[in-house]
Amino acid sequence: MFELLFLLLPVAAIYGYYMGKNSLNSKRQESKTQQSANYLKGFDYLLNNKQEKAVDKFIAFLNSKDPSFESSLALGNLFRQRGEVDKAIAVHEKMATFEDLEDAEREISQLELSRDFISAGFLDRAEMILLQLAEIPRQRETAAKLLLSVYEKEQDFKKAIDVANEYSDSLGNSVDKSLSQYHCEVAKSLIMQGMKDQAEDELKEAVSCYDKSVRARLELADLYIRNSDFNGAYKLIKEVSSINPDSGMICLEKLKNCFPNKADPNYRFALEDLVHRTNSAEAMVELVRTVELLSGNDDAQAQLMSFTKIKSNLKLFSELLDLRSHKADSVANESILQIKSLLDAEISLNNKYVCPHCGFESKILFWNCPSCRRWESMKPKKGLDGD
Repeated sequence: MFELLFLLLPVAAIYGYYMGKNSLNSKRQESKTQQSANYLKGFDYLLNNKQEKAVDKFIAFLNSKDPSFESSLALGNLFRQRGEVDKAIAVHEKMATFEDLEDAEREISQLELSRDFISAGFLDRAEMILLQLAEIPRQRETAAKLLLSVYEKEQDFKKAIDVANEYSDSLGNSVDKSLSQYHCEVAKSLIMQGMKDQAEDELKEAVSCYDKSVRARLELADLYIRNSDFNGAYKLIKEVSSINPDSGMICLEKLKNCFPNKADPNYRFALEDLVHRTNSAEAMVELVRTVELLSGNDDAQAQLMSFTKIKSNLKLFSELLDLRSHKADSVANESILQIKSLLDAEISLNNKYVCPHCGFESKILFWNCPSCRRWESMKPKKGLDGD
């Protein structure tokens, strides 16, 4: 009997090993099946525009017991995009400490970690990582661009200028527009301190960095106007209207300051040139008012009617009502002015500027869009109730 049991022991051991292996394989297969189900379900949610549920399923798919480098990276990025920055930081910090990572993979982990810190507002921690990565040739361009975003958020534009200049070979022309804006921001600070000569140098440098800069020219024109250099200012305004045909409303504000005497015939010529370059409704209205001042109501109405034939705009119609009211009897005049006041009230409710990249609208002009953070992206609105 004992001999028989002794002989059965190897059989029992083999059977136990076989069953244990099958059980482990079964669990692994079950885990893979569950991961596949999460992955497919995520795509199903994505296709049905259920993005939040889709992200949940993708996170469940990526968050396996033994994730790869790529899946860990994607998991951290999903957390960041979802606003769970603390989880993103935890994932990317853990990745950056893996011993068996290649150098390039560790650098990528650190880049993503710096993005997490920027999203969380830990700008000093992001800066420390990026300064180190910027010294690595293959990561220099990306790290330098992220450094610029850090300094923009901190509004430390002098540091931003230093970074843009130091890594200009890697960054190329892609940051010329931003660099111009940094000089404009420094100039604005200098003007507030009463250092106008240094501010003028910064604005000239801004134009030199980015030859199509509208802001730098207009702010330089402001400085010239304050110094009564109206010819210098007008030259810059003309350059702006040539560079950007949508800048008529912005140029008009500066142009008015170049001609203190609105009865000056040269002011009329300047307005005609601005209308020709930009087709701005506000510039047209100002030109009509100047024509009325210089030549009378009939000429002004004739000028306005020529504009309405080529441009349908509420501002032009409001100005037409105003001109007609000057020649109407008291009863008709009262009715015309009531209609005009309603029209003007409607116009005043509308935003004047829009960013075509993100759709942000505002009554005032921002050189840096508050929504998408693009520089010099906001433009005067066009259309029936725009410019």
